[in-house]
Amino acid sequence: MKTKTEELYHFLIDNIPSFTEDWLQFQEIKTGSHYSLDAPPEVLGKIKEQNGKYVRLVAESLLQNEEEMKKSIADWTSQTASDRANSDTSLTEVTRNGGYFRTILIDYIERFATQTELDVSIGDLFHWVKKINTTFDYVMETFTDNFLKILLSRLSSQSMLINELSAPVITLTEDVGLLPIIGDIDTSRAKSILETTLQQAADSGVSYLIIDLSGVVMVDTMVAHQIFQLIESLKLIGVETALTGIRPEVAMTAVQLGIDFSEIKTESSLERVILTLAKKLEKNL
Repeated sequence: MKTKTEELYHFLIDNIPSFTEDWLQFQEIKTGSHYSLDAPPEVLGKIKEQNGKYVRLVAESLLQNEEEMKKSIADWTSQTASDRANSDTSLTEVTRNGGYFRTILIDYIERFATQTELDVSIGDLFHWVKKINTTFDYVMETFTDNFLKILLSRLSSQSMLINELSAPVITLTEDVGLLPIIGDIDTSRAKSILETTLQQAADSGVSYLIIDLSGVVMVDTMVAHQIFQLIESLKLIGVETALTGIRPEVAMTAVQLGIDFSEIKTESSLERVILTLAKKLEKNL
């Protein structure tokens, strides 16, 4: 059995170039994907190289125990997952092409069995198929895990960036800043607004912050609580605040929910609060 498996291994290694060309016949044009037939030459060259290495790893797994196979596969799937995630290649394409690869490999094992002078039994064939299926399953498990981790990490970073950009403190004067809040506010975004606003207000050195809610279409008790918490936190670091731009429908909802803004300084519009500040500044001059 060992001799037959070693002969199969050498057969697969010797046929890596033709195997890769057979695999490429299954590809179509899908611009941006690493698997696309119109991929740039350098990308296509790298895909061929990776495919050849994949054939070698699977062939080697026929001679390895499961622990050895997993060790040699892990590094390969980590690198290829990173390459695919950085292109427009979807996980669906990867899975589909993995199926093509498996089909071609079984065809090559069948070709070996019919061409070799060795006595290959049904038991030998089942043994090899079981071995490569175990390898393929581990490849897809580790590839998918790495691929999704990369995508989730990227989404998390983008979400953090969006949250930071959606709560910028704009410096109007040396002492006055503006925080325009736009869109829906959920728990995660509310926490981000609180943290980034406090840091930005402290960094900019403003002593007065206008919080503009004209872009907020709904205020519930959670949002109101977060706004109150933000105002109280700003007060602790010496920043006075004013709310402006509360829309009529938001005001009605707040009243219906029993939300009390009476202890918070409010103005009907951004222009009005700036005018009030300007007059106050004139009096102090």
